[in-house]
Amino acid sequence: MKQIITFLGLACTMANAQINIAKDTSFGTNGTVTISGVGSNNYLLLIPNIHSTFQGNKIFVSYPSGSSSETQFTRLNSDGSLDASFGNNGNVLIPYFEAYYFYANNNFFLTNGNKKYLSNGQPDSSFSGSAMQAADWNYKLVLSDGKIFFRDDAGFYKFLPDGTPDSSYGINGLMGINAAIAGDPNGNSSYEFFFNTGNALYEFINPSPGQSSIRKIDINTGNLDTSYGQGGYAQVRNSGIPSAASYDSGIQASQNDGSFINKFTDSNHIYFTKTNIQGNLDPSVGTNGTITGNKSFAYNGTVYSADAQPLAYNNLIFVPAENSAQELGIACYSLNGNNVTINNNTFYPLSGTSYTYPGLRFIFVKDNYIYVIHDNNISRFVIQQQVLSADGLFLKNQDIRINNPFKDELSLFADEPVNEVEIADGTGRIVLKGKKSKLNTSSLVKGNYFVKITTASGKVISKKAVKN
Repeated sequence: MKQIITFLGLACTMANAQINIAKDTSFGTNGTVTISGVGSNNYLLLIPNIHSTFQGNKIFVSYPSGSSSETQFTRLNSDGSLDASFGNNGNVLIPYFEAYYFYANNNFFLTNGNKKYLSNGQPDSSFSGSAMQAADWNYKLVLSDGKIFFRDDAGFYKFLPDGTPDSSYGINGLMGINAAIAGDPNGNSSYEFFFNTGNALYEFINPSPGQSSIRKIDINTGNLDTSYGQGGYAQVRNSGIPSAASYDSGIQASQNDGSFINKFTDSNHIYFTKTNIQGNLDPSVGTNGTITGNKSFAYNGTVYSADAQPLAYNNLIFVPAENSAQELGIACYSLNGNNVTINNNTFYPLSGTSYTYPGLRFIFVKDNYIYVIHDNNISRFVIQQQVLSADGLFLKNQDIRINNPFKDELSLFADEPVNEVEIADGTGRIVLKGKKSKLNTSSLVKGNYFVKITTASGKVISKKAVKN
């Protein structure tokens, strides 16, 4: 899943921070949605976490339909209800669906090979994707100009938004790439999609000795960006990481600008470093550029092990962990290296998120929510961040307040300028937009709405509101 996260950074005068997390009772039934129809032999509830799980504030899920050639594809409204405008009451059968081939934006989504679907779940009959059938695509994304980018072992491909090859790119839409970064099916130089910004592509690789695990490629040329990090490869390890600690994962962590957090583990601890947008290590985080955390946490006599990929949220790193009963919980660290309390505890169990099948659970952050996918359930938790001064007084509330319920005017109260406000009805349809902290809502009927706020720093916050 591609996350859009903003790091705001703690001021050095702030002594500690407090996070409050609670089950979002407005989502599904008491904070959990159960997807029906997932059979005992098809236990995986798949959330595509390579690109986008969301289409606006709609949520995609999928699972095998029982046929080897089809997948059930379901879209939910932001409150967890089935989106009746999508396919047959929220459900569409997709041929040969695989998450790694999935890409979604607000208007359409792409699946395997040459398949493009409109927002209502119907195939786009105007999409000419016949040229896309020729290769075994490894991942795809849509660039800022609307062109579709595909990647395979031998080359990069660009197609116009209608699915025809982009003749201005390489030779009839195919750009041969440098053999050193091409990759091969034997795994000698394997690669996986990390994220992209503009025409910059970041990939995880299986590196040669001495190389980093993350590299930056210029999509336009098909070559490494040698000005980045060390000859195109990001710096991820510093002297504060013990030699016995192994590289575990990278987490996209800022304003979609190319910076990210790195995780290392050894037998007792987890360690974090941050790579900046130039591909170099950021010495300002933690102690001399290293954050040291616990690999396990105790809560009410139960030990939780932190083996899952961490999550970035604002200026914080969430560390998921689970116990032997496969029950999930979460800890938190700030970028200055301190443990951040959650509901006044150093570790917080995420109630009702246990799962049955080993490894088949997903946890991720979107806006002000933590989503946990466990078996055929989706649970959602609301995050509220508060920063405290040394005397315990609140210095700043990172959340944005609104007058709720509202009548003929919606007012926003924020510590930074607001760039855009979108109000959507219960079906997810946007009914009003604005760029000011006050919106005239007299045209809206009484009922429940979802308010999406984008601040000047790029932070995105979603609120549920009621018009009386």
